[in-house]
Amino acid sequence: MKIHYIGLSCFLIENKNGFRILIDPFNDSSEWILGPNFPKEFQGKPFGANIVLMSEPDSDHAYAPGGWLQNAPETKTNSNPFPNFDLRGTIVYEYNGDVNIAWHYTIDGLRIAHFGDHSHHLTDEQLNELGTPDIIFISPPKTESKTALDVIRKNIEQLQPKIVIWAHHLVPKNLPKEDKPEILRKFFSQYFKNNASTNKGYKDEKSFLELCFILENALVLNKEYSGMTLDKSFLEIDDNFLKQIKNEPTSILFRSMLASSLFE
Repeated sequence: MKIHYIGLSCFLIENKNGFRILIDPFNDSSEWILGPNFPKEFQGKPFGANIVLMSEPDSDHAYAPGGWLQNAPETKTNSNPFPNFDLRGTIVYEYNGDVNIAWHYTIDGLRIAHFGDHSHHLTDEQLNELGTPDIIFISPPKTESKTALDVIRKNIEQLQPKIVIWAHHLVPKNLPKEDKPEILRKFFSQYFKNNASTNKGYKDEKSFLELCFILENALVLNKEYSGMTLDKSFLEIDDNFLKQIKNEPTSILFRSMLASSLFE
């Protein structure tokens, strides 16, 4: 399969036959935009997906223009483009108690789980429903709290995935190469002023900096999990890649995204 990072919590997954699942597409209209514009094209053609999953109705996780299905790879009745898909949803919760759905499913023989904005210790009931996924998409904390980092570590320990993919951050093309918090915060303060000031939630230059905290925490966690940092916006997972994984779990941090911004 190929995993393409769009931006925020959004990923496009292509199975080995080229059929596509889109997870958590974000609304980039002026009143909701958080900086990135959703791609209008993919691989030189109008953007399309066969299945679209959304973890919650917030604008940064829910968006679906009507043309996406028409532009997706063509399917035929009873052709079964996603064998043994086994789609299931587990209720999880955001830091403020809002409901999210952690969708889990099988692609090319690997079990995948995407956790949206989940930020609490997983319960025994949730863990029982989720089983042992091979790949998880999970957001680092939106705060500077060390306790919040421990929650993520514990959830990963209990899930025992082969691969952890960090989600919900932004990586604009002109993102500084330095990982120092003071440099990143200064950059994102200006980035949101330039690209997200029309968002009705924008108040001042501290607005939306929780997305910067997510990236800062992703950088910390990625070092802990034998992490790979990718300067490209896609990852191909095949037998050769899986054989290279010596320590489980191995984490992936995308430092490039398909979405672009007005000022980069």
